[in-house]
Formats: sequence, C-alpha cells, structure tokens
Amino acid sequence: MQGYVRLMQAGLIILALAFSARVFAVPVTYDGITFPDGDVSFADGVLDYDPSYSDEAGPTDPNYMDPAEALGAPDYTGSVGSVSLGSGGLIELVFTDNSLTNSGDDAYDLHIFEIGPDVEDTFVAIRPTLDTFDLLGSSYDINGDGFFEIGSVNGSTSSLDIDAIFSGFTAGSLLFDAVQLIDDPDKDGQGGSTVGADIDAVGAIYSAPPAPDKPPVASVPEPGTIGLLSIGLLALGLVRRRTSG
Repeated sequence: MQGYVRLMQAGLIILALAFSARVFAVPVTYDGITFPDGDVSFADGVLDYDPSYSDEAGPTDPNYMDPAEALGAPDYTGSVGSVSLGSGGLIELVFTDNSLTNSGDDAYDLHIFEIGPDVEDTFVAIRPTLDTFDLLGSSYDINGDGFFEIGSVNGSTSSLDIDAIFSGFTAGSLLFDAVQLIDDPDKDGQGGSTVGADIDAVGAIYSAPPAPDKPPVASVPEPGTIGLLSIGLLALGLVRRRTSG
C-alpha cells in the first residue's frame, strides 16, 4: 500500500508540473512572431555544435562561438547573444521542457532567429519522438542521423510550416524534440570572424508538453510552474490523509 501511495504522489507532481506549464503560459512576441506558450517554447539544450562540420571556414570571434547563446528566448544585444555556425557548420538544439508540434494547417510552426541584416541560408531538420518516427517512417531521414529534413530558411523567410512536409495529420499529433541547423556553405560569404549563419534562438510556435518517451532534463521550474506546484502538493496531502485514515 505504501508503494502505491508513493506512486500516486509522484504522478500527481508530474501532472501538476505539466498542467501548470500549459494553463498559466503567457504568450510572448519577438520580432512580430507570437509564441502562445511563452518562453518555454524555445530550445534550451545543446546536443552538438560543430563549426567545421563541412570542413569549411569556421568562426574565430570567441564572442560568437558559444552554442549556449542559441538557447532560450531571443536575447541578442549587438555584441553577444548569438552563435556563428561557420561555413557549412552545424548546431543541434533540444527542447527539454516542451515539444515542437504541428498546427494541422498552413500556419508556421517553427521559427529560427538569425541575426544580421540578411537571413543566411540554413538547412533545417527536426528530430521526431519515437511515436512520431513510427508514424511517419524512416524515409524522411535522408542521411540516417535521426533528423527529418524539412527544408531551409533563406532570404526573408525564417519560419517553417511542418504540415507542408508532413500533411494530413491533425494538430498536435506530431511531436519533435530537437532541431538541427546546417549552414549552406554554397551561399553567402565564406570568410570573416563570424562566418556562417548567426543563431540567436530557435522557437516552437506550436508547442506541446514534453514527449513521454523522452523525459525532460531536470531544471529549475519557472514562476508559473512553482505556483501551480502547490496544487500537486495539496493533492498529496489529501492522499496522505486518506491513507492515514
């Protein structure tokens, strides 16, 4: 009986945390792009950063060589806050407290914040969760790295519509937990101290709770999460009271 109660307690805490992140989300807008789930919508972990991925020129300015600068909400100040990929360079960012999902229509689902006067050409791929991979199949994984290629951002376009690639699925039925960006070495300049696309942030315009088959990395809860956690704690108290009674 005691083991059952502890399991109930853990379940209630998880439900409270997930529920709070969705119910108390405050929409935010950056560069005219609105993210309904607030700042939780942005990638917050680095899987890989390889500015020499294509054996081309890489950045040399240390202020633009920290991949962590691409995490969280857009915060470029003019001197810090972004990371240069290098010519043909790669970065892979993961969503730990949310998932990228599809809108089910022709609305944009993903936005890449690339700083500078022009959006430098960048190939974009997204990593499906296990269930989504089974649903879509492996044909979208062209090079076998676990990421599905969905196109590129270039010119004045820095948003992508997942449904344009994976059509016919209802909103929220496809989940992705990471984004891969590879600079196009055949476009734009191939020299300078900040060569390649300069990434400030990557955001899921349409966001969902973390995928159950890839649990989020433990992190400090945001204020809204902490606020609703009390609901979970109250529920725990009720469970304990019933048990002791």
